[in-house]
Amino acid sequence: MFDRGISNEQFNSHLETLAKLIEKTATTVDEAAQIVRDAKLDTAREEHVNSALNFAAENLALPEVRVERGNP
Repeated sequence: MFDRGISNEQFNSHLETLAKLIEKTATTVDEAAQIVRDAKLDTAREEHVNSALNFAAENLALPEVRVERGNP
């Protein structure tokens, strides 16, 4: 129900930070690959947040209000 994705700007910033980290610290291809793997965004950690937001949206909505028109 909720889109918690990141914008292109945020994604590009993440990639640039990752590239700088690799340039500065990796000395082998294997080290660079491990840095990339470690930098993956872990959306599973946020699953409890998504569950809570979805529960709230589905169960805590405003009550239905009906308006009946009277005869003039």
